[in-house]
Amino acid sequence: MKRALVFLLFVSLTFGVFAAGQAEQPAPAADTGPWEPTRPITIITHVGSGGGTDVAVRLMVDIAREFTDATFVVENVTGGATMNASNAVLARPADGYTIFAMAMSNVNNVVSNDFDRSVYIDGYHWLAKFQKDPAAVIIRKSDRDAGMDFNGIIEQAKQMQGRQTWAVPVLGANKHFEALQIWQATGVEGTAVPFVSGPLAAAAVLGGSADVQMGNPFNAKGRDLWVAAIASPERMPGFEDSPTFEELGYPELNDEHIWRGFAVRQGTPAGMIAWMEDLLLKIDQHPRWQQFNADNAIAPRAVFGDDFRAIVDRTVEVTEYWLNELDL
Repeated sequence: MKRALVFLLFVSLTFGVFAAGQAEQPAPAADTGPWEPTRPITIITHVGSGGGTDVAVRLMVDIAREFTDATFVVENVTGGATMNASNAVLARPADGYTIFAMAMSNVNNVVSNDFDRSVYIDGYHWLAKFQKDPAAVIIRKSDRDAGMDFNGIIEQAKQMQGRQTWAVPVLGANKHFEALQIWQATGVEGTAVPFVSGPLAAAAVLGGSADVQMGNPFNAKGRDLWVAAIASPERMPGFEDSPTFEELGYPELNDEHIWRGFAVRQGTPAGMIAWMEDLLLKIDQHPRWQQFNADNAIAPRAVFGDDFRAIVDRTVEVTEYWLNELDL
């Protein structure tokens, strides 16, 4: 599906962090029984202080105190389209004392910029997918009150013949791809326009410079916006008037989402991985964590090991597909 109206700008990034030997995979450390940390564990995030992943990780660290005496230190390494943080993790020993708190966008960037997957994908043990941020199609409440709904958006898109504008945070990344998936499933075309962040994309729709936002349900909270369609197994609390894609007749869109999770270097002791999985399972069921995710319209989803790696591989496939479709 070729789209002349959709453009994409990639910034060429050069990384000089790795010496020649860094690409070599470390041998797994020998297990000597149950693993217990003897010094602080650093969690490196790719967002700045106060960003969504940062806030979530700091809450998890606080909850973890109820289950372990281990000390966690959160370190924010921003820039390089998430790759500075990845390099910082891969530059440290695979001893269990460094964890990467990362997101789907990190995998997108590896593929988009043709970085070495043997380092930036295979160099990690994909520890846990921990959050699922469902896709949401968002319009103004005034448009809803005038009779617009998801089917109306699609009909309008057909009439506008590609001129309907969909606000996304970044071109060539998750939300852009979600919009493309929806256009493909419904047989329409539109124009994706970047607005740097979810809140700015929401402001663009409110201000009339975009017709639709491809965002997260939370983008509509506290604003005169309405979620016209949501990727969720059932209607979400707080969004009871928002139909799911499956209800609307598009079950193939009902699992569109952004994921967030944790990774460690290959070669990290198996005992540490088991220890961390057990801790994450406890946090996943904690009432404060459950409430935090509900308040932010996020589904907590603990998925580990090979199951998480399969999700990562699927992200690679989807990114490759759409970049090829866009002739990039």
